[in-house]
Amino acid sequence: MAELVEKWLDNPVSRSVLKFCTGRDTCGRRVELALRKYAGENVKLCMKCSTAYRMIARILNSILRKGGLDRGRIQVHLRDPMWRKGLASVLEGIAEYGISRPFTGFSPFLMVWNLTRVCNLSCVHCYESARTRASGELDTDGAKLAVRRLADAGVAYIAFSGGEPLMRADLFEIIDEVKRNEMAFSIATNATLATIQISRRLKDLDCAFVQVSLDGATAETHDTFRGTKCFERTVAGIRNLVGEGIQVGVATTVTKRNLDEVPAIIDMAEELGAMLFMNYNFIPTGRGAALKQSDLDPAERERLLAWMASEIGKRKLTLLSTACQYSRICAGAGRLSLTHFDTFGQYHDLAKSAQFLAEFVGGCGTSRLYCALEPNGDIEPCVFIPIVLGNILRDDFLDIWHNHPVFKAIRRRESFKGYCGVCEHRNICGGCRARAYGYLGDLTESDPGCILNERAWESVVRREIKPVQVKA
Repeated sequence: MAELVEKWLDNPVSRSVLKFCTGRDTCGRRVELALRKYAGENVKLCMKCSTAYRMIARILNSILRKGGLDRGRIQVHLRDPMWRKGLASVLEGIAEYGISRPFTGFSPFLMVWNLTRVCNLSCVHCYESARTRASGELDTDGAKLAVRRLADAGVAYIAFSGGEPLMRADLFEIIDEVKRNEMAFSIATNATLATIQISRRLKDLDCAFVQVSLDGATAETHDTFRGTKCFERTVAGIRNLVGEGIQVGVATTVTKRNLDEVPAIIDMAEELGAMLFMNYNFIPTGRGAALKQSDLDPAERERLLAWMASEIGKRKLTLLSTACQYSRICAGAGRLSLTHFDTFGQYHDLAKSAQFLAEFVGGCGTSRLYCALEPNGDIEPCVFIPIVLGNILRDDFLDIWHNHPVFKAIRRRESFKGYCGVCEHRNICGGCRARAYGYLGDLTESDPGCILNERAWESVVRREIKPVQVKA
């Protein structure tokens, strides 16, 4: 199937067809309108859009027929705006860049939006140094305009983060704008404010996912990270969200301070009804810059990720990590993961067919599949990389996405310095650009957290990290 996709979509004829189909007219994005029509919707098309529809339909029908796939099932998926926008971005990306490894979308599939820096907690590892309102934070009208601009660019999914997004009084008004513009959304929260009423409202708005930060299996550990007593409120919030039928993931930033509690945290997440556990890679930025001495060394990270991979299939929930090396480890264990934080590749019946997609999706998605937005509308490569590339209200977002030198540098993995630039796993991992920047001040440096790149870590240790005694 992978070879078939490449044959049909990555050749000069198909790319020229897709180039025409990805144009924009007064009636909208041609490719998305064509996909609506293909899904069976009653869509009025101009002459160019009608031509685009016929071309897209011919390509899709050929792929489905040769791949033995069911058109009806694909049509059902295409009626989902997130799925449709995602496929539109893929087709436009192929027209623009070809089927590259790893792949770059025509627009980000996902925008992680730090909606506010206001927070009711004061976490010691917060990348945003969140507590009080940021200067220039977008008001309601500005946030709605930002939503519309992201929608116009083809973004399919907004992940609200912070700070604590539930502390914005206009959050649900902004979410209403997201839904009006046919995008999906999720929320990252500390869950202390996730009452039954809030949880029910999120469910009614079809919230795709809620990620809850839980940094310990005990109140003592969790509250030490969070800067205040909140463990019981966080657990209650998780129960409220799960009780309303929302898909919940538990996210833990793992350091030496809570490494030994990871199995117990996963046990707790299962008991609470979470569907996912996410091991967040520690990034030395924001308030977290003061915790470098607590970061896992490469050997500790490798053992943790290997243990998580060995637990896949034994747990009720999915085990993921933002550590890019997880892709390599899962592949080596016969549990291929399309990225370090996806669910698709973690099932044996899908692993073989996912081999092509692993390099296509390609590990770290910064600059290719997602980027970030700050409370004032500033565009950044990642919430963990505080480099301002422009502003959503003042600048042409797609021009920044396609042409900014920072995005281009991150996409050129063959030009990375050190081991990341020559690693055989480069296309399914890529190393964490945020860790390279946070530790070495260079987005194109090698990730100093990888066991295959211990020289970089030794350099970091010599310069910045002193041995620390951590309570067992």
